[in-house]
Amino acid sequence: MTIVSDAMDKVPPPPFPPPQAGEGQGEGIRLTDQQLRARRSRSIAIALALGAFVVVIFVVTLVKLGSNVLTRPM
Repeated sequence: MTIVSDAMDKVPPPPFPPPQAGEGQGEGIRLTDQQLRARRSRSIAIALALGAFVVVIFVVTLVKLGSNVLTRPM
């Protein structure tokens, strides 16, 4: 055997043991109504900021290309 194959045979154990049957199934973090509202408002703010960014890039592109953008040969 080589050093590489010896190293590959010695796989470290996973950091956390796998869940047992019936343990950790369907559980999770339950968010309160206030946290859900905060998440929704953050998502809306991010969506609006992304939309504004796209519009700014589009406008800058049109300004840089000028009026020739519509009169190019096909």
